[in-house]
Amino acid sequence: MEKVADVPARRQPADEEIHGRLVPDPFRWLEDDTSAECERWLREQQRLLAEHAAAWRAGPLFRALLGGLTDSGGAVVPVVSSPVLRGRRRFFLRRCAGQDLPVLFTALDGEDAGAEHVVLDPMRLDPSGRTILSAWRLSWSGRLLAFQVDVGGAEEPVLQVLDVTDGQMVGQPLAPGLRSPVAWLADDTGFYYVTGGPTEVRRVRLHRIGDDGAHDPVVFETQMRHLSVSLGPEGRWLTVSAAPGAQTGNILHLADLAQGPAGPRGPAAPEFVRVHDGTADGSSALIKTGPRGLLYGITNAGAPLGRVCLIDPADPRSTAWTTLVETAPGSLLSACTALTDPSSSQVQLLVSTVSNGVPRLCLHDLTGRKLTDITTPGSGPGSISALSTPPGDTDRLWFTYTDFTTPPAVHRLTLPQGQCQPETGHPPAGSTSPSRHERPAVRQITYRSADGTPVSLYLIAPAADHDGPRPALLTAYGGFGASAAPAYSPTITAWVRAGGIYAVAAIRGGGEQGTTWHAAGKGHNKPNAFTDFAAAARYLIDHQLTTPAQLAIKGASHSGLTVAVALTRDPELYAAAVCSDALTDMVRYPRFGLGAWWTKEFGTPDDPAQLDTLLSYSPYHNVRPGTRYPAILLTSPRTDPRVGAAHMRKFAAALQQATTSGKPVLLRTEDGVGHGPRAVSRYTPLQSDALAFCAHHTGLLPASNG
Repeated sequence: MEKVADVPARRQPADEEIHGRLVPDPFRWLEDDTSAECERWLREQQRLLAEHAAAWRAGPLFRALLGGLTDSGGAVVPVVSSPVLRGRRRFFLRRCAGQDLPVLFTALDGEDAGAEHVVLDPMRLDPSGRTILSAWRLSWSGRLLAFQVDVGGAEEPVLQVLDVTDGQMVGQPLAPGLRSPVAWLADDTGFYYVTGGPTEVRRVRLHRIGDDGAHDPVVFETQMRHLSVSLGPEGRWLTVSAAPGAQTGNILHLADLAQGPAGPRGPAAPEFVRVHDGTADGSSALIKTGPRGLLYGITNAGAPLGRVCLIDPADPRSTAWTTLVETAPGSLLSACTALTDPSSSQVQLLVSTVSNGVPRLCLHDLTGRKLTDITTPGSGPGSISALSTPPGDTDRLWFTYTDFTTPPAVHRLTLPQGQCQPETGHPPAGSTSPSRHERPAVRQITYRSADGTPVSLYLIAPAADHDGPRPALLTAYGGFGASAAPAYSPTITAWVRAGGIYAVAAIRGGGEQGTTWHAAGKGHNKPNAFTDFAAAARYLIDHQLTTPAQLAIKGASHSGLTVAVALTRDPELYAAAVCSDALTDMVRYPRFGLGAWWTKEFGTPDDPAQLDTLLSYSPYHNVRPGTRYPAILLTSPRTDPRVGAAHMRKFAAALQQATTSGKPVLLRTEDGVGHGPRAVSRYTPLQSDALAFCAHHTGLLPASNG
């Protein structure tokens, strides 16, 4: 029998009665990570992990593979960003081979671009790599940079202003509480930002450069959890969006800083008009500005896949918006920006859509008439993101393209030619050289869930033919309306290069098919997401792509919840599971981290009917003693300010006590990181451990890293 970590015998279960139901909670004592008992238990977990990790033969291989592959970048280890243009200068992030974190650079724009200069290097701020540049926003002149850094994964950012011309800090740091949007005034004299911690009133404030932030005036406040603010380069239209949760529908407010009942109004006294309220029907809207006074909106109100609308400043209410572009059936609107064609001096809208995973770009005029399709870099499923245009009249656009076999790279589109070209001015080091390895084979198939719903599944496998089943890794996200977009991942590439199959399922609860797909997997419908995931596993097995003895599942955050539910519902389907940074106690989740922000996604245990749904899948409460669970690796920051590390500790203890399979249940915790991005030197060991663990328990034994 597998040895497990000791559990203090004197601890009594903290069971409680909720709405007439007795809800067991035998490991509540592990919620207190400052107690001596918890510390002792965690030390025992470390010992147990080290004992098993020594036997993972593929560990050195995956460390070597990931060490090279991360130089090409990926969503969580980026190497390059779309440039932001201000005046004659461009600003961009780049991480060269061997660097731990991206560095913010600047250079002259155009053919006469001069030498690049470092604007901000997180490693100079903190050589330990524990300080992450989490957000940055340039003033409209490009002279000032507002940036935010997180230290040690705490997600309590410091907001500072840097004078780009001399590299000196300006004024005193601000403490917004959580990461904040920054909306610069047109004249660089200040910016709007958002303050308030997880349990506090959220407020939009105006900060004047050089002023004491303690006295920054409040221009808007709300009890809603999500609050954002934006202001275009013309400095006229100020928008504030408030929402009770992620992808729950928003209330959109608009203020004209140039007009008001009593004449011109200053930035500190905006008069807001409510232009959209989607909290009843779950619809969202946003307002954007473009060249020559253009005001347009993007919304899914009455259009689950999205539409682009023209706004009349005289009546900006969303009910009065004129639809310009509504996507075709099955085509999801992902972004829109405005360009000016120099040959005609006409403003045009570039609309980005996704259909069955394939991104498309199309130009429309301001009547909505389609002008032309733009040829995009890839020919199949992929992702176009980070659209960037200079302020004012512009004929240029930058974006990032990636797919499962192509590392992220920046491309440029220029009118009137309308041709996309790779951005060659500042290529990411290490990412443009051709690989000596064959590209993996990528297939997109559709399988049926238990209720007959068709679900998309991506299969990434070695290019060489292989008869019979092989070790496979399955993942999915399925929450908060976020899409599992096709994108390059060093982790996926490493697993496939070692000989395995990687499968990504677009289950309900995500955003792949718009708001209706999200609604089909949220709240009381959340179990649909987990049913879809189990159906994906059965598809892989039934079609002899893998077997239960060769199938591993892996996920983090909401994806980790999906994995946790899967291994407790159908443990016989899987040989191994890696679950990271996940909710597992769905009764007490609102008490940890930002959990109270997510009741619109999962439901609240305060409601009896919603409690029933939560308990039906809550992983911690569905651990069954005497069950043969697969090999399980749970990973978590030592302290997780977003989810709460107690979830992983309690789940680990419950599984260790319950399993009878003889396979290990291990917990990997890590200091100095949080729920969000991390340095490459922290990413590589975590992912190599996860892959080596899965390889060990699925029989994947790669010979070398080639």
